[in-house]
Amino acid sequence: MEDYGKLILRIGLGIVFLYFGISQLIVPQRWIYLIPDIKVIYLNDIFKQKIVLINGIFDCLIGICFILGLFIKIVSLLSTLHLLFIFFFSLGFTPSGFRDLGLALASLSLFFLGAGNFKLKKIF
Repeated sequence: MEDYGKLILRIGLGIVFLYFGISQLIVPQRWIYLIPDIKVIYLNDIFKQKIVLINGIFDCLIGICFILGLFIKIVSLLSTLHLLFIFFFSLGFTPSGFRDLGLALASLSLFFLGAGNFKLKKIF
């Protein structure tokens, strides 16, 4: 049963990351407002859009790795740090920020739990 729990957690996180990644790649303009303005450096909308596209690719890769069970230790740690960065430096103490904090903690749990014993052959 423990392996099923890990699988469900992995796939659930993978779907979330894949959804947000694809959304950022398809309509990056919707995400530009989340890039915080840095006082020292001027970030125009074109540069912010490139940041969103890079983030979208990163989110898609994380989502695919979670779903397929690839590199779970590394991916879960990277996704935890990524989401904590967004929480502290972009969204903050907002409902969306706390959602990302919860996702960060779920990712961190996968770091400690591992991927489980499911192989692709067993699933498909």
